[in-house]
Amino acid sequence: MVQKHQTDWIPFLTELAKIGDNIALPLFKSSSLKVNHKHDLTPVTQADIDIEKKIREVAGEQFPELGVVGEEFGDTMKDADIKLIVDPIDGTRNFIRGLPFFASLLAIEEKGEVIAGMVSAPATGERWWAAKGKGSMYNGQPISVSTISTLKDAQAFHGSLYGCEASKKPEGVLNLLKQTARQRGMGDYYAHMLVAMGCGECAIDFNLKVWDMAPLKIIVEEAGGKLTDVTGKNSIYNGNVVSSNLVIHDAVLQALKN
Repeated sequence: MVQKHQTDWIPFLTELAKIGDNIALPLFKSSSLKVNHKHDLTPVTQADIDIEKKIREVAGEQFPELGVVGEEFGDTMKDADIKLIVDPIDGTRNFIRGLPFFASLLAIEEKGEVIAGMVSAPATGERWWAAKGKGSMYNGQPISVSTISTLKDAQAFHGSLYGCEASKKPEGVLNLLKQTARQRGMGDYYAHMLVAMGCGECAIDFNLKVWDMAPLKIIVEEAGGKLTDVTGKNSIYNGNVVSSNLVIHDAVLQALKN
């Protein structure tokens, strides 16, 4: 049963992250990896399916009243006050192509607010996590965003500039990027974790689902940054995301409008 006053979800998320790591790594770069395509033509592997199934099983055993929202099996117990949000593999295309930048994304949402999150990237040996009011961590060490205060000095990260994963208004994205000092196309979870660590000042991504964003928000914000949608709304349900070191957030949003 979910404890109404439970405050420390990190041990539970760590247990689930280890499940994801242990299933994904043996299949990474494996010739036996099975890949299919969903109705929206996005790829799904056996690892995605197996990870989410096992996580749901363990979550159900430990917290039977916990709702679960996952990429592969949808939303259970939609009226639950507390939910586990799961992306079994963020960066599935990277996983398929042998790129090590993929991760299990896990978050706890209570009454619409993310209160704990974890990102576990087994191929690079990296794990980020945060809990409300307790700061953000990277492999056990506290992290914080940078203090760079202008776009002209900023390093910006972005996902796809063209195609199905890109913004439908690329002119705004290009306007932002041309105002920055340096640009790198990291994409997915990694770009926003780099912002949380102070390795860059902003990151943008489009055409996302809630499971792509849930843990990113609390990790970035507990590190001192800010994460909103491209209009500045404090939401992880609008399909796009802008993270920043907070100082330049308004400037990023303004640049994206043009």
